[in-house]
Amino acid sequence: MKNLDRIIKRVIKEEGDRSSRYMFFSNLQQMRRQCDMLLDLDENMVESILENGHDWAQDHIAEAKNNMDQVFDFIMNESKRENIDNDDMVMSEGKKKTGTKLCARGKAAAKAKFEVYPSAYANGFAVQVCKGKIKGLDGKKHCSGSYC
Repeated sequence: MKNLDRIIKRVIKEEGDRSSRYMFFSNLQQMRRQCDMLLDLDENMVESILENGHDWAQDHIAEAKNNMDQVFDFIMNESKRENIDNDDMVMSEGKKKTGTKLCARGKAAAKAKFEVYPSAYANGFAVQVCKGKIKGLDGKKHCSGSYC
């Protein structure tokens, strides 16, 4: 996070007080604040809210994470090309798997839950089922396929 702040400040400084991409950085900062606030909430309370018919929120978080992974990977790859010093920038979750096929459990669960398949939301949901973070059609959470 400190590196991200340093990069943001450097880019803004280089491009003047109001960068042409100020909304990009402003949105990142807002996302960080909102994530911190959500993570500070009581987990049991949040789980109770989600269990009370609001599991769509979990789907949105999963899709937002997928989108953030794509932007992160792109920016990191571009920064390596431009020889920006990013020794301190280490992704704590490891490398993102690319080309990983959805497991059959995830596809089936997504097709049953969403009217439109494939879609970004349906695929995000399917990935979460494959990773064992969401229950599949069998009502069980377990890791499947190459996501284990």
